[in-house]
Amino acid sequence: MDSSKFRVLGRTGLSVSPLALGTVELGLDYGIPVPGEYGRPTGAAAERLVHAALEAGINLIDTAQAYGSSEAILGRALRGHRSRVVLATKSTVQADGKTLRGDALRRALWAGLENSLHLLHTEYVDIWQIHNVDGDLLEQSEIVAEVFSEARARGMALWSGGSFYGPDLPLAALDHDLFDVLQVTYSVFDQRLADRLLPAARRQNVGVVARSVLLQGALTERAEHLPDRLEPLKARSRQFRDLVAAQGGGLSPAQAAIAFGMAETRIASVLIGVRAESELEENLVAAKAALSPDLMFELRQLRIENPELVNPSMWVADLAAAAREIGGA
Repeated sequence: MDSSKFRVLGRTGLSVSPLALGTVELGLDYGIPVPGEYGRPTGAAAERLVHAALEAGINLIDTAQAYGSSEAILGRALRGHRSRVVLATKSTVQADGKTLRGDALRRALWAGLENSLHLLHTEYVDIWQIHNVDGDLLEQSEIVAEVFSEARARGMALWSGGSFYGPDLPLAALDHDLFDVLQVTYSVFDQRLADRLLPAARRQNVGVVARSVLLQGALTERAEHLPDRLEPLKARSRQFRDLVAAQGGGLSPAQAAIAFGMAETRIASVLIGVRAESELEENLVAAKAALSPDLMFELRQLRIENPELVNPSMWVADLAAAAREIGGA
């Protein structure tokens, strides 16, 4: 990947590759279950995948406490390579579906960071994020700011961040000026953040990283394996894939979806999740692709406003049931 195309991640000043490696698929079975194309790679294969991403020029790698064995795998893979990486992780602050409060929140944050540093075999992370920020967390912004400040003073985390679903919570976070980086969802189908969040983040010089550009595979042929109750999403996926086949200049649906995300210059980096080197190689093609103005216009018309269709957490029970069927086959 051409380093001259790297982008600045807001106020952090970090220069990041326009494609970033997301690692949930290295530590968990993830996405729309498809027979023969589901399940995480072996530890050795995952480490080779990380090395291949580095050799391709990707320098931003994102992981999380909640991603199963992902942090431990990265810790092994990055031995001898730490200086090449802008490393981001996320701490979990929920228990029994609710955000912890007060001293329990403080303890969870410190325990999460210390455990992540141990597993990642590093003294610091470049970006320390809170996973799944909600309103209860934002109400405790003073506690969070205090912990972030101390972690920075100790040299354990250089910059702060949070991950979000939907457009409203990251906008609220900007009001608190709590995070240096926002990790948000953005795709052909979910363009809601372009209306207000991206302009607001730019005004405040807050970096933006996008995830879920493939919507867990709903922008690819995997959509055909979605449950029947998501038929409207299946239909929109077919519309997208037909459009790319007709006007995409030979790009696959996944490549076109990634290129669409990268075309939004207010996003510093787009996270791609892969489980095999062949998938990585396919996705890297998108880094060099330029969608035509006509195709970009048509793709913008495919946005979906219904949050039940564009928030995969609302499908989780359906996907888990499908995964169990595959596992029992």
